[in-house]
Amino acid sequence: MEKDKITRYKVELPDHDYYEDEVECRCGCPVHTDARGYLMATARGDYKEGYAISRATNPFASICGKVCGAPCEKACRRSDVDKTLAIRNIKGFLTARHGPESGDLRKPLEYATVQGHPDAHYNGKTVGLIGGGVASYTCAHDLARLGYRCTIYERWEKSGGQLIQGVPINRLSRQVVQAEIDSILSMNLVSVKHNVNVGVDVTVDELHKRHDAVFIGVGLAEGKIISMDNADIPEVHAGLKFLFDFNMRDKWDLAGKRCIVIGGGDVAFDVARSALRCRASRVQMCCLEREAQGEMPGSPDEREGGRREGVIINDGWGPDEITVDDGKFSGLRIKKVKSVFNTEGRFSPEFEDEKRFIEGDILFMAVGQKADYQLLDSSDIAISKRGTIEYDNDTMMTSVAGIFVGGDVALGPKLFIDAIASGSKAALGIDSLLTGKPLMKPYRRLFWKDHDVYDRDALYVNTDWKDRIDEEFDIKAEPSRNSTLEYTEEAAQTQGSRCLECHIHPTFEGNICILCGGCVDVCPSYCLSMKSFDQIEVGADVNQLVEKEFGRQTVARDEGSVMLFDPLKCIRCGMCAVKCPTGACKMSENSFEDTFIKA
Repeated sequence: MEKDKITRYKVELPDHDYYEDEVECRCGCPVHTDARGYLMATARGDYKEGYAISRATNPFASICGKVCGAPCEKACRRSDVDKTLAIRNIKGFLTARHGPESGDLRKPLEYATVQGHPDAHYNGKTVGLIGGGVASYTCAHDLARLGYRCTIYERWEKSGGQLIQGVPINRLSRQVVQAEIDSILSMNLVSVKHNVNVGVDVTVDELHKRHDAVFIGVGLAEGKIISMDNADIPEVHAGLKFLFDFNMRDKWDLAGKRCIVIGGGDVAFDVARSALRCRASRVQMCCLEREAQGEMPGSPDEREGGRREGVIINDGWGPDEITVDDGKFSGLRIKKVKSVFNTEGRFSPEFEDEKRFIEGDILFMAVGQKADYQLLDSSDIAISKRGTIEYDNDTMMTSVAGIFVGGDVALGPKLFIDAIASGSKAALGIDSLLTGKPLMKPYRRLFWKDHDVYDRDALYVNTDWKDRIDEEFDIKAEPSRNSTLEYTEEAAQTQGSRCLECHIHPTFEGNICILCGGCVDVCPSYCLSMKSFDQIEVGADVNQLVEKEFGRQTVARDEGSVMLFDPLKCIRCGMCAVKCPTGACKMSENSFEDTFIKA
């Protein structure tokens, strides 16, 4: 009976994927940028190396240093200690110094770790890319390095897609966007044709005949309108249309207007903050998701920026009725949310009886996006039930051979970095199709080394997170001004030094361990524990190791001890290695080399 009460621990032996997954910030990034690497480079003052690392897998690193949704930060293990690393802010610091916006368009191209070379010789094949956003430009960047002549067809007079059409100019410098694009266009095999409306001026099928392959990266540029009574009145607008005019055409004059925005995502906040810059007298938002429950999709900096500028946020309230008096919009009746998701975690809002009324003159809806599929009218490309283009997950090819897709039009509404990743994946699919060679995929070859001496300064644990500083100014007087200041050198180095360095971890040499338990006793995060063999659940891989070390299972059960390591708790302080009297415990580091292998 006592035997059955033993607590057993499920263990696994580390393999390549374990060590790669151990650095969670780069696993959280869709293009697997080594954030850990550029944080550490910044901490030691090597900004050029830091930028090179940030640019390695991402041709739009400068953009991601400004407006990325930062999935790397959401994955960062430091959040288990106190607060995540300021990864995006540090990238912005690095790109401002060494990105294409610093003046050299060509140098950033040298840091890419995708296949090929920025000055590759033309291989005789061409690719047409529809849409001038990050997905198409990334795909062209990767293909040109392999020798493909790439022509981008953009509907509007400028490239950038939602970078310039949707993101307000006060949040993202257009000089930075243009520098990133110009850097890619400086490659001999990449060109762009503006003011070409595919579906009107030329069809997809015609482009397919003109080129060896076609890539579609047009995004989701049209805003959705909720189907409800009075939604068709002149005072109700799609938020994306308003943002397009704010960024690309004449700004609306909203002087004295009371504006209401439905939605709680970044687009909704962009609309709300832009309305204030168009001199709206008051801007209120309402969204189903509740901020206190962590449901609001809008990023924290957008929420904080909106509040700072005067946006009133009614979270946990949903639209109930668009009211009209004397034929004109008068306001929005809203109802209190009881719950947003059901017990299975699916979106299924329920409401309470409580209702309120918000007076207003103009209503903006920022509740979703859709694509303009006019360009597909003459093609046989299949559309999924959710309204996106169907594609093969491995190659990004559509239902029509030779036509590929990427970005939101394939993935649905995602981050810019997701669109960038899809462009790179499609480039590999296109290359495989046109060469007849096996499909390749990115791979990191790992290398290990032990630190004979590892004694890290404890200040990194005690350093607090600090955001970038926002200047205060009159947003109505200077609507295009960006108030966010990049880190100073001191702030960047200090924030970079907070990295836990998750690629370093304790390892143990059992043959010289004297079972003193000093490493376990000194560990501040309780990530180490010594257990008897009968306390662990043994899998096939562990069995092989046991037989190698002890010869037989019975010997292991009678004489064996096991040191367990929990990587989720470890803060990489190295105290275990310092404490060990025999050198059995060392801090080991894994490094890597980017390469490609068969998918």
